[in-house]
Amino acid sequence: HRRGVGAGAIAKKKLAEAKYKERGTVLAEDQLAQMSKQLDMFKTNLEEFASKHKQEIRKNPEFRVQFQDMCATIGVDPLA
Repeated sequence: HRRGVGAGAIAKKKLAEAKYKERGTVLAEDQLAQMSKQLDMFKTNLEEFASKHKQEIRKNPEFRVQFQDMCATIGVDPLA
């Protein structure tokens, strides 16, 4: 009856793999949610920085270009 034991072992292995896959999916979703929150916070802070330092940003062309590139990358309007 080694076949029965083998079939049981295979079934257990498949169940374990399914559980690991499910757990991996949950962890990936959690990480994505955390990164999304962090990006939202960063965008908010960047918008506040742009508003607070609008004049300095406009006066310094080199910094302005770098700042605008960074803002465009994450979808923030730096001069809003």
